[in-house]
Amino acid sequence: MLNVHYTPGDGMGWALDEDLRLIRSSLQGMVRETGATAADVIHAPFWQNLSMVAPPLLDQAFVIAHADNPPFFYLKQPEFATAQTRVDLWIARSREALDQFSRLHLPVEHIPYAIDPELFFPIPDKAGLRGEFGIPENAYVISNFHRDSEGADLGTPKTQKAPEFMVAILKRLRDAGAVFHVLLAGPRRHWLRNQLRREGIPFTFVGKQDVETDDFGVNILNRVQLNRLYNASDLYLIPSRWEGGPQSAMEAAACRCKILCTPVGVARDILEPESLIRTASEAAARLLDDIRARTLEATVAPQFDRWKSSHTSAEMATRLRGLYASLANRDAFAKKAGRRPLSLPRGGALQLRHTFRRRLIKPRLPREVAWNHKEGHLADLDEILAVVRESLDQLGIRIAKSGEPHIEITGWPEFEAKGIRRRLQWVVPGFPASRIDSTALLILPSVQDVLNLRAAGCEQPATVVTVPLAPDHSTGPLLVESGDTEASLRIWRALAGGRPIIYPEATAYYEQVFHAGVSFSEAAEGSDLARVAAGDTQELRSFAILPTQASVKKILNILLRT
Repeated sequence: MLNVHYTPGDGMGWALDEDLRLIRSSLQGMVRETGATAADVIHAPFWQNLSMVAPPLLDQAFVIAHADNPPFFYLKQPEFATAQTRVDLWIARSREALDQFSRLHLPVEHIPYAIDPELFFPIPDKAGLRGEFGIPENAYVISNFHRDSEGADLGTPKTQKAPEFMVAILKRLRDAGAVFHVLLAGPRRHWLRNQLRREGIPFTFVGKQDVETDDFGVNILNRVQLNRLYNASDLYLIPSRWEGGPQSAMEAAACRCKILCTPVGVARDILEPESLIRTASEAAARLLDDIRARTLEATVAPQFDRWKSSHTSAEMATRLRGLYASLANRDAFAKKAGRRPLSLPRGGALQLRHTFRRRLIKPRLPREVAWNHKEGHLADLDEILAVVRESLDQLGIRIAKSGEPHIEITGWPEFEAKGIRRRLQWVVPGFPASRIDSTALLILPSVQDVLNLRAAGCEQPATVVTVPLAPDHSTGPLLVESGDTEASLRIWRALAGGRPIIYPEATAYYEQVFHAGVSFSEAAEGSDLARVAAGDTQELRSFAILPTQASVKKILNILLRT
């Protein structure tokens, strides 16, 4: 029987805690749960919590990690570069994640997101449920139970959940003359509630209404309540920019509730084409048709069937147990199993010291860094590194004039530096492979640029850092042609200039564009969408997420701290 150490969930009874509960339940009786020191396998329901385990213990155990968001999203977090070298097997929770891990050349197994069918199921008495929650009995009820406000600033919309996209949809629906009611629940709903009041859109919020401060620990609802709320709804609306799940897509499907969702995460595995939306106008039109003629009724049964066949806790248990049964046949597992484990006293001391350092010793920014870049070879690279240098100055980090700083920032190397322990190299489209330093952490302007490196055989760690660039104010949307994989900087400049982006679906440009443009699968469709987008430029412009000097400083704060 294998010894397994599970890293923590979120500690709040939210999605990650539920994931941990289901993983534990799935493997009960098959494995023995232990501390990290004695573990054959370290299993992380949330990969970032691997930082709680001392690196030598990660080196001796087989490390399995789940990604709760898409891998492409995590390329924008510097910690993911280290995780790629620590994790022996990634668990993809959707086909989207499976494809992304594969394109990044990372070892991966597909075990879909799951929910417990004993917690989410249809309840026939919709009228009784609406009376229980004070919802108008005959209204068309559009629900959303996601957080919509940033925890650090409850007056700011949460970027991932895109509540401003939901408001745009509801405003279009209202302006078309539709009569509907919005149902909200869960913590951090401050921004959306204020916006709906401002727009005069009727809604019901289930929770403690008078909490003006962060209500994360107050308004989390248990799953019994959530199940009843789904069943009180006509349709569940998910406007997110990115998701690993969302679990709500499975929960709504299990309750036989109609769904409209952006094409993200596990939603693409479960939902019918008619339930997937790309623009506010498309979503509003689908809602209007359903309010008038119940056109989405036909989606309910197939979505329920897909959930039931592949996304239940029983199916998850079958796949997890199959994975663990196969571990002995995996080369990576055999390689680690053959290592001599650390003795308990030594391993325990290492873990205790690691925990102590994490809690009591704060990483610090260096006082100075080495700078190694020769200007004049690539104008884009020069512009990007000028922003980086300005950010260093604002952070109070000097460019070394003498001595041997242990961190070097480089672009187009001018000389061969010695005594460097960490090297960060900025790379842009058109950068020659011969100039890439094999010891550096590579910094690129987009996810697509990382994929280009992988396709060219460059496997070293890479992360995405975006900087503000001079805008392109050309007229009309930017249409990126099929097969064009080096358009990342043109896209950033176009977004900065307020231009919508029309881009090939097969690329990773979605990770730059999100709701500020539309993808296409065929060239002719791209031209048609460009004409449509030209009429919605103002709205699409409002959804763009642009890098700022402040965001550059924030990411440098993480990259440079030691």
